[in-house]
Amino acid sequence: MTSFCLIQPGVLTVGTYAGFAPVSWSDDDGTAHGRDIDLLKEFAAQWNLNIIFHFFPFDQIWKRPSNNEIDIAAAGIAPLKSRQTTGVVWSEPYYTVQRSLLIRAVDCERFKTMADFTDKTILVTNGSTAQLDAEQRKPPSTSIIYYDGNQAEMVRQLLDGTVDALAEGDICSRYLAAIRYPGQVAVADVHAMKEPEEFVFAVREASGDLLDALNNFIHEYRKDY
Repeated sequence: MTSFCLIQPGVLTVGTYAGFAPVSWSDDDGTAHGRDIDLLKEFAAQWNLNIIFHFFPFDQIWKRPSNNEIDIAAAGIAPLKSRQTTGVVWSEPYYTVQRSLLIRAVDCERFKTMADFTDKTILVTNGSTAQLDAEQRKPPSTSIIYYDGNQAEMVRQLLDGTVDALAEGDICSRYLAAIRYPGQVAVADVHAMKEPEEFVFAVREASGDLLDALNNFIHEYRKDY
């Protein structure tokens, strides 16, 4: 018999990040949206659980289940070795992402790879894989600005020339270029990490059978993610 030990009985408490559309984001009234959000809503419904979402900065969000703040952290998280945390277990992967840079559409001929950003500025989400990738691959004179917040504000800084690129997963960059800002932004420097970067959920280890149930659900759901 499956038994969950949730922070609040009958309620799946999820921590997420508001700046990774289409993976996770919020609208003006604070409602959670995104592919991670939809996946967990469907999982909760399958188990007759209520579900609530809390927004946090991205950096260290994967540690919050260990503090008994949330049952699951869901924000396009890769299970890097540096993120291993006592009291947290990783789910099965549900999506494989590549790294990319979001640039202004008018700069498509100027900026094709990271090597083209000599003396330029790249904006990254603090604590993200994008930050690690940009720090490792950037030319020595490239500046990095660290940010943790509203995705629309990040794009505004790109469009007004404050920065020259946003470092994003390709799922986010392609969405922003095709859906949110068509004709204004474009995608460049798409590449895989040395080890495939996969999205997982960070799960509170003390949650009983929650991880096993979630993994079984992921096996069924991930083809439609």
